[in-house]
Amino acid sequence: MKVLFLSIALGLGLALWGSDPQAGVDHLMAAGKLAGEQVYSMLR
Repeated sequence: MKVLFLSIALGLGLALWGSDPQAGVDHLMAAGKLAGEQVYSMLR
């Protein structure tokens, strides 16, 4: 579970670090989708 939160935090950090705002939003959406899929697979 800690790894999941760490990966989410890392994804958010990388998304916010990007200099291009649109690229940051794309990375944020991708990280959110990936995290959601991981949570869903853990809860099934």
